[in-house]
Amino acid sequence: MPSPLVRRIDHVVSLVHDAGAALQACTRLGFPLSWALERQDAGWTNGAVWLGDCSLEFLTPHDAGAGPGARFFTQALERGGPGTFMLALEATAYGKALAAVRAAGALASVYESPVAPGARSYRSAFLTRGATPGVQSFFCEYDPPFVPVDGGRGALNVKKLDHVIIATEDLEDALRLWERNVGLKEDTTLEHPLGAGFKAARLPVGESFLELVQPEAPEGRFYEQVQERGEGLFSVSVEVDDLDEAVRYLREKGATVSDPEASIWPGARLARINHHSTHGVSIQLIERR
Repeated sequence: MPSPLVRRIDHVVSLVHDAGAALQACTRLGFPLSWALERQDAGWTNGAVWLGDCSLEFLTPHDAGAGPGARFFTQALERGGPGTFMLALEATAYGKALAAVRAAGALASVYESPVAPGARSYRSAFLTRGATPGVQSFFCEYDPPFVPVDGGRGALNVKKLDHVIIATEDLEDALRLWERNVGLKEDTTLEHPLGAGFKAARLPVGESFLELVQPEAPEGRFYEQVQERGEGLFSVSVEVDDLDEAVRYLREKGATVSDPEASIWPGARLARINHHSTHGVSIQLIERR
């Protein structure tokens, strides 16, 4: 059942030490450009690649004294290192979403960009950390709507963002809070994922979904992340037309990529791009049949 508040995932924010280098690396690996590198007066530099229906943003704080946002990103990068960090959600109606999270006591802060004549306006409503367990999140709205620099598929033949993986310490509590504060409900009609040592659930968001994962055994990638970094965004999964061809292309470009293997979700295969090839950001490619 669609969320009454959320239309789709608009972009995923990744913190990196050098946004320009990360952006250049990912465009060289075949991801289309979403927006070019920009230096923001608020105290950070950012740019993004296009994932077919949303953006993957690379952000580097450069002036912690510029304001609370820059200090927040600087502290997060120093504390957790580079990687996927924050989730931006496009609201079905921004005013309605803002009122709903405020009524739920989940609103942390709001931001509205200065409006220059002929320029695109932007506003956002940031949720409290506990409102969406495992990830920082916010609602956003562009006027007029955002259009990527390159809306194509790129050399990798990117189709869309398939899902975002979030490690959580308490799956049932996380599901309750995501539904209460954002209106996202678990899809219980889907087959149970393959694998052991963890529990997982899917929350549909437009054409994508959030995969919430709780480690149950003291081993494996999810357990290690929760132990090292706590709850948080684990990786983004991007759907491609031909996984074998995408892996071949990436290796030709010098990227370290795992061999294709079965996904935990039936009917899909995936391969993981080593985070050293993407400046610390965890990206996996998925093919669905």
